[in-house]
Amino acid sequence: MCLLAAQVSTMEVDVPMGVKKDFIREYGRDAIFVAAACDFPAISLLVQAALETGWGKYVHANNLYGIKFNPADEWAVPADATSTSEYEDGSWKTIEAVFSSYDSPIQSMLALIAKLKTEPRYERAWIFRHDPEIFFDELKEAGYATDPIYSEKLKQIYRAWPEDWKEVLCETSEKD
Repeated sequence: MCLLAAQVSTMEVDVPMGVKKDFIREYGRDAIFVAAACDFPAISLLVQAALETGWGKYVHANNLYGIKFNPADEWAVPADATSTSEYEDGSWKTIEAVFSSYDSPIQSMLALIAKLKTEPRYERAWIFRHDPEIFFDELKEAGYATDPIYSEKLKQIYRAWPEDWKEVLCETSEKD
């Protein structure tokens, strides 16, 4: 089952600390490497991935950001068509969509950055990438997601993000 940010709309964007820590352990190091290589904040990569995947619960084909397949993208490989929800004309509608597939979470993170850096509609979001709250607003304004409160959800997750999240990478989970 693929659940994307639009469908997460009815879920709490804040989750127990254990879920957050597991998510950070799973994707944090990749986000730090990609952030360092691409001049993009790791926390923004993680916050958006947390929302788009329901904190890692609904990852389909390593696509952490709900990026739809576009044959014009050189790196794009289609995944199977999946049901998803889009907000149109004042209500949620279920549609079939083909999303991009990636070999790894790192590829998904790089695809998001390539999209934000090269597509003209995201120019303002890219300019404000180092100020997460403005960045999230600009993502919404550019039409990244149809959810009318997408940026508010991102900001809520960001504001509740563990301050010591990089230290979490050194911890072991209770499952270990």
